[in-house]
Amino acid sequence: MREGDVLSRGHSCRAFSRGADSLALHTWGDTSAELSDVFYVHGLQSHAGWLFETGPALLDRGVRLTALDRRGSGRSPGRRGHLDDAAALLDDYAAALAALADTATAPITVVGQSFGGSVLAALVATGRVPESAAVVLCAPALGQQRARMDAAALDIRRLHKGSGYTVVRIEDEQYTDVPEYLRVMANDGLMVRSLTDSFRSVMVEIEDLYVTGGAGPWSDRDVFVALPAADSIIDQAASLAVLEDLAPHARLREFPTTSHFLEFTPARTGYWDWLAGLTVVVAAC
Repeated sequence: MREGDVLSRGHSCRAFSRGADSLALHTWGDTSAELSDVFYVHGLQSHAGWLFETGPALLDRGVRLTALDRRGSGRSPGRRGHLDDAAALLDDYAAALAALADTATAPITVVGQSFGGSVLAALVATGRVPESAAVVLCAPALGQQRARMDAAALDIRRLHKGSGYTVVRIEDEQYTDVPEYLRVMANDGLMVRSLTDSFRSVMVEIEDLYVTGGAGPWSDRDVFVALPAADSIIDQAASLAVLEDLAPHARLREFPTTSHFLEFTPARTGYWDWLAGLTVVVAAC
């Protein structure tokens, strides 16, 4: 996958204005058609381009998919793998969500995948997700900073806003063991391979928002969780412990794979069917 490639059937990408910047907002489906809507928050290393099959698959199931490339990721501008602060990131997503909610004909479903699940949890905790929207956390990276660092190390990480880069120590094979998708990742010039110290600080800031935010913002909301049977990237026990505190009513669905990125596994069709089915349930509520 190279920058400038046509991503897939039904795809369009437009500039989404955010102050002096224009971020890349991707959509699969006619924006004027009466379809169910899913808004997708991508993960740490990925971007909307990784949805090249998910978008058409959901469209075949009557669902329009929208995904914003995070600043410094995908086709959006900014230093690769860098974030200045949590507020700007959350405001970007909140604005895109609000714009989609204004045009949607039914309640939307918001999906957060991996680190995107942590971002989505912070959006919920700070009141930036429409009250009518359902939340789907896919292999979510909840509470992962606390699972890896003690309180002193977290304090240091919060304060360290440097611009130096460190490599993301995740192997492509942890996302998928399917050769065709490994080739996609190996040829993906937009995949984030390194993060700045500031980005890593923001990861802690985002986590702070929902870990300390309590269960209030979650209590009256539909929450669904998609998990691989095992995950070598995410500490699932830590993630589920956070989820139990925030949304003990969340409904979990396990998929038969031990790879992290469900869309790049043989379980993808079942995942797409499940996700499209949720949009029908949400629209009926």
